[in-house]
Amino acid sequence: MTTLTGTRNRAGAALDWLDERAPRIALVAVAISLVAAGGYAFVLGDSLRYLDEQVYVQLTQSMSAGLGYSADGVQATAYRPPGYPFLLLPIHWLTGGSVLAMRFVGVLALAGCVWLSYRVGRRIGSPAVGAVAAVVMACYPLSIYTATALYPQIPALFLLLVLIECGLLATETIGRRFGWVLAAGLSGGLLAVTVPNFAVSVFIVVVWLGWRNRRAAWQVAAAILVVVAVIPGLWCVRNAVSLHAFVPVSTNDGINLLLGNSERTTAGSGTSVDISRYDQEAKDRHLDEVGINKFFSESAVDWITANPGDAAVLYAEKVANNFAYSSEMATAGQGNRTADLLLALTYYPLLALALWRLITARRRPLTGEEKLAAGLIVVNLLLLAVFFTRLRFRVPLDGLTILLAASAFVHLLRSRVKEPSS
Repeated sequence: MTTLTGTRNRAGAALDWLDERAPRIALVAVAISLVAAGGYAFVLGDSLRYLDEQVYVQLTQSMSAGLGYSADGVQATAYRPPGYPFLLLPIHWLTGGSVLAMRFVGVLALAGCVWLSYRVGRRIGSPAVGAVAAVVMACYPLSIYTATALYPQIPALFLLLVLIECGLLATETIGRRFGWVLAAGLSGGLLAVTVPNFAVSVFIVVVWLGWRNRRAAWQVAAAILVVVAVIPGLWCVRNAVSLHAFVPVSTNDGINLLLGNSERTTAGSGTSVDISRYDQEAKDRHLDEVGINKFFSESAVDWITANPGDAAVLYAEKVANNFAYSSEMATAGQGNRTADLLLALTYYPLLALALWRLITARRRPLTGEEKLAAGLIVVNLLLLAVFFTRLRFRVPLDGLTILLAASAFVHLLRSRVKEPSS
């Protein structure tokens, strides 16, 4: 009995300490993320390790030079979503194209994710949940690694959290809502043209915001949705003028669909799929960028239609592959067993805690924010598997998983505080 009482006392003291010091803990976590990710960014310097990084830099350089959104400075393109190069552009202008400086877009976005994890975590349960989420986010190795690469996933997570937090503030504030509506809408619109898969998530969040507060919030949610449409709408106009076609975001959804659905695709093959015969046929037809995108999409759909059983099995395998701790690298020589072990040891405990939180929902009902996080994770896991899966594509979902895991951890502490039933 003494041991049980001591355990309950320690758990209660830990909860009290977390609740009382949550804002300071979150600020320390922000500082940790800046030091860890910023330090790693300096280690990487100006080197570009991946093809995607090189392409994003080329697109940014082209815009900075006044040559438009082009990979070669001549031909207009929409092959890559424009959101991330838009974020890199001001830094490119200010620093003369320093790759190191552009890495700090991700570093600062991660710091923002840490702070917003605290803010959203508070809403989920208590300041303690926010504090735990902030610390885990700051120390999560995959987030640090991805933030320092020229990849859009960490900025995408930041934009998603801004949409959620500012959207909630807009629906909860009686007056002066315009600023929060504008921030939520612009972040949602920019997210949709940064990682197009998240366009569905943006819509889900806005609908959830309206549903959460019902009558009073629907007008605010509608206003947010109008602002969300501004950036994608302007980009559609640009594509119509430059490419003479309706292109909502990018022209790479066709190749992504084909890479994930063809006779040589496997669950973990990623971009390492032989689609040379489709490439050759596109060249023989003399298709332009938009035509190639349409041809690849149709080819993928044709394969799925002709092989429904194989396609269904492959889809299920890709869904499962979303939970892998490692993935094949497109650039040879990247990654190692030590890094894989570190990723496994940090991801799977978080996943287990998040699943435990969902399993125990009957005893401890989920908050609205927890339901939203869980729903977004499920929807995006299913969407990712439509195309092909890679470890870094899951990074924004790991941020939502951290929120659920932090809530589960605090619930476990609280269960220790309660008196045992006799």
